[in-house]
Amino acid sequence: MINRAFIKLALLCALSVCMITARRLEPVVNDIEQTEFAQQLQHAIKMRDDLSATTNKQQPQASTTPCSSPSSRWLKSIIADVSEEDLTTFFDNHLHVLPFVYKLHVAPRRYDQEYFGLDGEYTQEITSVHYQAQEFWSDSGVVQDNEIYLLSAHGSDLADRHGKLVPTLELLFRNTYDSDYTVYDHAADIQELITRLPGGYNFPLLTFNAFATDEMDDEEDDSSIIIGDGYFQFQQALGHDSEGPEYVHAHEFSHHLQFLLGVSDDTQSGIAQVAKKSELLADAFSAYFLAHDQGGNMVSDEISNVHSVAFSLGDCVKSSAGHHGTPIQRRCATVWGAELADDNNEGMDKIDLFEFQNRFDTWYETVDDLSDSCQHLHSDAASRSYRILSLQVMTFLVGGLSVLL
Repeated sequence: MINRAFIKLALLCALSVCMITARRLEPVVNDIEQTEFAQQLQHAIKMRDDLSATTNKQQPQASTTPCSSPSSRWLKSIIADVSEEDLTTFFDNHLHVLPFVYKLHVAPRRYDQEYFGLDGEYTQEITSVHYQAQEFWSDSGVVQDNEIYLLSAHGSDLADRHGKLVPTLELLFRNTYDSDYTVYDHAADIQELITRLPGGYNFPLLTFNAFATDEMDDEEDDSSIIIGDGYFQFQQALGHDSEGPEYVHAHEFSHHLQFLLGVSDDTQSGIAQVAKKSELLADAFSAYFLAHDQGGNMVSDEISNVHSVAFSLGDCVKSSAGHHGTPIQRRCATVWGAELADDNNEGMDKIDLFEFQNRFDTWYETVDDLSDSCQHLHSDAASRSYRILSLQVMTFLVGGLSVLL
């Protein structure tokens, strides 16, 4: 998720050499790399590096934290066959950002031509849930002034060297080229690298991201939801491609609700708890909509799959400023949201956003104390103690009654 004016592409190059592997062309500000999925990718890379550092040394001790992230495991499997040199070059040149920058800042606005999935297989599903979400939240208590547009990011766009890749590179790195190393040289080197990646232009890491934008640039006020092919590939790999697309759209649409509530800007503060709270609130919003009979109207099995999708996106790097919630916390946020929808489905009016947020704030106070069953551990312990005490009292009373008799 990205807040207002989310990409401010000020650019800097500290080195001027001819080989792509030696050039570190780093944008000064690139908020795309602070989004949820990009953070997960960085975590997976770090975990692989940490594991490599232990090779031929003492085995690492087992973690004391019972946390396992499906997304991290999948990402590590994806990069397993990529050489260290190619992986370094991949990130030094921000290849996981290029398809998104192209679509947001270079591509002409042709919203009716957007397609989702490598072959457009999710287009109808994403389009349908988008219209449902707009209708569902239209009377939620917050006025929406701007249209929210759907955008897709495809690694295949980078195959068009002159029409798409070169203009994108010029936007990102315009001050870094010279006669010794031109933008065309850079584009050729990038395309050569992509051909070495598993799957080539369909390599999932090129587009493993999805986020909401409040303003796409300084001249247009269009708001959007952009989803990369890599996200769909991830959900396919985990067997979640039935509800996974609807969940990611509902989640990113929920960030637009946060824009309207005025609670989104704080998520860029660098404080882990704030980022986590924003993501869990979006999880709760999305599950509430998907489970509500006036929204997604999903049945119990489908909602159960939504819980699994949310679980798959959690991370275990709790100390990171980009931490967005553990797998259990992500799943429990959707459980809480779906249960709130069940209450509304039983005759209660649809809850407005402000009341929803207030209830969520209360639930969030003990979010770090959740069990696998989404019950609060201290509450469970207190309940067990109460039951034991009640049993002891009853035993005492029965024993005393026996003596009297």
